[in-house]
Amino acid sequence: MILANLCVLMTALTACTQMTVRNIPFDDGWRFVRDSLVGAETADYDDSGWLTIDLPHDYSIMDLPGYDSDEQIGPFSRKSPGNGNSTGHVIGGTGWYRKHFTVNPDDRDKTATLLFDGVYMETEVWVNGQKVGEHKNGYTPFYFDITKHLAKAGQVNVVAVKVDNTGRNSRWYSGSGIYRNVTLMLTDPLHITPWGVCVSTSQVSARSADVEVVVIIANDGDADAQTEVNIQLSDPSGKKAGTAAETIRVAAGKESSSSQTISLANPLLWSINSPNLYTAEISISKNGKIIDTYSQTFGIRSIQFTANKGFLLNGETVLLKGGCIHHDNGLLGSAAFARAEERKIELLKSYGFNAIRLSHNPPSTALLDACDRLGMVVIDEFTDMWETHKNPDDYSRFFAEWWNSDLTAMMLRDRNHPSVIMWSIGNEIFETDENNRLRIARDLTARVRELDPTRPVTQAITEFFYTKGWDATAEAFAITDICGYNYMLDKIESDHRKYPDRIIYTSESYCKSAYDYWKAVEKYPYVIGDFIWTAWDYMGEVGMAETNYVPPSEVADFMGNFSNIKLPEGVNIFDMLVDFQASAWNAFQNPSGDIDLTGEKKSQLLYKDILWGNSALEMVVHEPIPDGLAESGTLWAWSREYPHWTWNGSEGKKLQVRVFTKAPQVRLLLNGQTVGEATLNEADKYIATFDVPYSTGELKAIAMDGNQTVATKTFVTAGAPAAIRLAADRSAILADRNDLCFIKIEITDRDGNLVPLSDSSISLSVDGDGELIACGNTDIRGMKSFNHNPFEAWRGKAQAIIRPFNKQGEITVRATAKNLEPAILKIKVSNH
Repeated sequence: MILANLCVLMTALTACTQMTVRNIPFDDGWRFVRDSLVGAETADYDDSGWLTIDLPHDYSIMDLPGYDSDEQIGPFSRKSPGNGNSTGHVIGGTGWYRKHFTVNPDDRDKTATLLFDGVYMETEVWVNGQKVGEHKNGYTPFYFDITKHLAKAGQVNVVAVKVDNTGRNSRWYSGSGIYRNVTLMLTDPLHITPWGVCVSTSQVSARSADVEVVVIIANDGDADAQTEVNIQLSDPSGKKAGTAAETIRVAAGKESSSSQTISLANPLLWSINSPNLYTAEISISKNGKIIDTYSQTFGIRSIQFTANKGFLLNGETVLLKGGCIHHDNGLLGSAAFARAEERKIELLKSYGFNAIRLSHNPPSTALLDACDRLGMVVIDEFTDMWETHKNPDDYSRFFAEWWNSDLTAMMLRDRNHPSVIMWSIGNEIFETDENNRLRIARDLTARVRELDPTRPVTQAITEFFYTKGWDATAEAFAITDICGYNYMLDKIESDHRKYPDRIIYTSESYCKSAYDYWKAVEKYPYVIGDFIWTAWDYMGEVGMAETNYVPPSEVADFMGNFSNIKLPEGVNIFDMLVDFQASAWNAFQNPSGDIDLTGEKKSQLLYKDILWGNSALEMVVHEPIPDGLAESGTLWAWSREYPHWTWNGSEGKKLQVRVFTKAPQVRLLLNGQTVGEATLNEADKYIATFDVPYSTGELKAIAMDGNQTVATKTFVTAGAPAAIRLAADRSAILADRNDLCFIKIEITDRDGNLVPLSDSSISLSVDGDGELIACGNTDIRGMKSFNHNPFEAWRGKAQAIIRPFNKQGEITVRATAKNLEPAILKIKVSNH
């Protein structure tokens, strides 16, 4: 199959590279306008004045028309639906996308399928002015057969996509538009269906494994057809590992399946530390000619869950060091660039996480691909609401009609990923009728088990949404296989006595209670893991985890414990939240994460490094607290403490220093003089606390066991800002619009030390074969355009993100700032 056009301009059609793969990237050369136009679906609509963009694309992160004012800043507006807190004060609205393309005459008889990995939110699609379908869920993948709507081969076609993200429909930043990838599939009328390959492994051991490959074949032709289905398995090195073949008959206009099992000796198992991936190459032939091919990666591994041994991966117990993550990518908004998704998993893995819970929706394909490659296990979650809304315009409006097709699409797409170990049917589901909640849970669970009997079903539950109290959750938990406890740590031991076979994980937990949650995982085999809320800061849900300084008498009593708060029956608490909460303008992000918006470790993750055994010693210093005030925040909010000793203007003021270590003794020195010693026991939870009068110089912590030094940590006061430092996550990237380069920008003194209080304004120039697509910092109240250059550092740091063009070459990035030595960085762009 050959697509003659991946370009927009007709004059360039003949120059476009011909492609011979069935799945053709369909991301480049779209036209976009943010407007609720009439008639933009028609084939001859004039879109010449629209923006030209390449997907993925999020229009909620685009700057609003006009200038910054008291009412709007960059993409943020006080007119955001509700009080703006849920979505981070952005605007959705309606967007239109159009793409012009032609199909080569050689493909005139092919079946054409247009596949969207995710569009937020309500989507309508037209081809050449004819409506081909609609979709309501903002996170599940979908596709349409557009064959009969295409113009004659060689003539121009137009795809038009209308996206509506209006009203209050999300509890967090969702983004808007075609924020994931799009693929055009051109296949023979007799072909393997989208997501039509299922690979499962049984009887797995180090010595052997049985690999079952099920292939669904559709016949769009007018006559019955006979086809030979050939399967070849390749091991992670590309070496042939096994083959199978069979012949089946497919009736006209119908689908048929082929199921073949291949036994492998000494398989290379997929695990967290060794994520070995095999490939199944499937081809179907007609009259001796190959007419379709399909490539599917998979992993060979066994999973088991028991109350006595916990979670076993390939027979070995694994404690899940987990985190919940939303789908946004920081300064990029929700745009699911393949590299952004990969980098997210790379960093999580490097920081010690081995598991993620996808909160609260199916992810991009790119993210799961990264989890497979890098060894990150996944709880794949369906939705945050069922038939009762949490926002008046959310997916609950469509749930009854759409849940089955949406859940099916999610599972068919994701079932071959070895990283996925559980299917979650929902998060903190609230239904005003308890019988309805149980009915839906049974329906969802039954469908999951029908589609995939190899993985357990779970649901995340908290007491707050059960008007009759925690005991009323027993019937809901009995429906699923694994029980997700959102914050209900205090119920674990008593529940185990009542339900000794119940398998539990803390599906959400507080950072301030990290010690207690992790100790439960280490102590009790029936508690298989802990998932912090959240692993990564995210946009939206503002105000939930921000600390403030208030008079001691005004320190918040509410610390995130819902046990004593009871809802009256039949009342939807979410209808009251907008009135209950004041707008938190100008905040746009939730800082509850272990990792900040740009991917940097935060202090709470330094503590977790000790809990997880990743480090022997860490140290943080609380910023100066204004006189007469106290710090206030919920259990989601970590204190304002940072790993440095540079506090200009605080000379002589006592600062709180906390040292994290499992060592039994700690000594703290300032400029070589001992300023504190501590002996730690279990009650200290690996934390030694000191009050130290600030003076410039060297602060050093020594962790000791008797007379033996276990580890040391030293902070040196930074000097005045003198230079800019640029560090790219990679020095070479691909000439691919889905690749990116993330650049860390730091302000340093003359000795190269980070100046952590600098807020210098930075100007970037980008020359060569790429462009700057986002820049900014992590200040939670630093509302700014993510596309404004110059931009400010915050706490001495900022980030810039570079996107390459589709050609090899070089990108040069120059950073300048007043009174600072500039920096230059070169990035190679290649085709390999």
